[in-house]
Amino acid sequence: MSRRATLALVSLFLGVAGATPARAQAPAAPPSPAASPAADSLKSIGTEALGSAEGYAYNPMGRRDPFVSLLKPVSPDQGPKTRRPGMEGFLIQEVALKGIVKTPKGYIAMLLGTDGKSYFVGVGQRLFDGVVTAIDATTVTFRQEVTDPLSTVKSRDMKKTLYPSEEARQ
Repeated sequence: MSRRATLALVSLFLGVAGATPARAQAPAAPPSPAASPAADSLKSIGTEALGSAEGYAYNPMGRRDPFVSLLKPVSPDQGPKTRRPGMEGFLIQEVALKGIVKTPKGYIAMLLGTDGKSYFVGVGQRLFDGVVTAIDATTVTFRQEVTDPLSTVKSRDMKKTLYPSEEARQ
C-alpha cells in the first residue's frame, strides 16, 4: 500500500508541477494578419461594412429599402421622379375636390392643392402619379399608377366625390 500511495503522490506532484510552468508562460502570440490571406479578406470586408467613421451606411445599389412599408404613402420629397410645379407635382391623395363646374364642353373640376391654391382641371389633366379620366356632376375619377413592385396591377381607378357623405357610402 505504501508503494501505491507514494506512486500516487509523486504522480500528483509531477502533474501539479508540470501544469504550473504552463500557467506562468505568456499566452501564445496570435498569427500576424499579413501571414494569412483569409485575414486580409476579412479585414477588407470589415472596412467595407463600416462604411464611414460614424457608423454603418446602407448602399441600396438600385434596390428598394426592405424596411420601408409598401403601404406607406409617398412623401413629397421622395419618389422615383422629381416633382414639377403646379398640378403635375401633386399626388392624387394630396388634392381635395372643392367644386365641379359645368361648361358647354363638359365638366371642369376645381381641386385644392397642398400649396393652398385652387386649380381647374379637365379630363386628361396629368398629376404626379396619375391622370384625370372622367368628371361628372358629383365625382372626379382618376387613374392612379401603382408604384408597388410586388403588385400585378399597374394602375387603379380612384374616385373623389364632391360630398364626403357619398364617398363613405361607396
